[in-house]
Amino acid sequence: MSSSTSLLVSKANDLFVEIFESAVEPFGLRSKDFIVLTAIDSMGPQSQQQLARTHGIDRTTMVSVVDGLERLGLVQRARNPDDRRKYAIGLTSEGQALLRHKLTPTMVNAMDAFLAPLTPDERELFNKLLWRLVYERPPAKSSGAGAS
Repeated sequence: MSSSTSLLVSKANDLFVEIFESAVEPFGLRSKDFIVLTAIDSMGPQSQQQLARTHGIDRTTMVSVVDGLERLGLVQRARNPDDRRKYAIGLTSEGQALLRHKLTPTMVNAMDAFLAPLTPDERELFNKLLWRLVYERPPAKSSGAGAS
């Protein structure tokens, strides 16, 4: 069962990534771009380090993502008033408009396409199970030198 479960999870992820990437590609974006835009929209301006840490994107990749979004005029870097050595990444009005009026509806349609085989009740259960798998994990056991 475990090998078939891992295969199914892997295939579901591949399918989701394919649908997700196809949805944002017409806007000249990648999935990581959408993740960063939605994070800034929901949490407000953040440092690149905060964005990278929160979303599991390595720092080098995050620099590339933010640079690309800035070139497209979707985000802007502003000096952090509390620490002038740092920048906060915020949405521009163009970024906010694209996200709210085009990207978000497009992603809702992409998610509907991904979940199309499921009934509404199955979708709700699927989300609950994913939530548990991602956010309700027991603490990891220590495997340090002192562990027995």
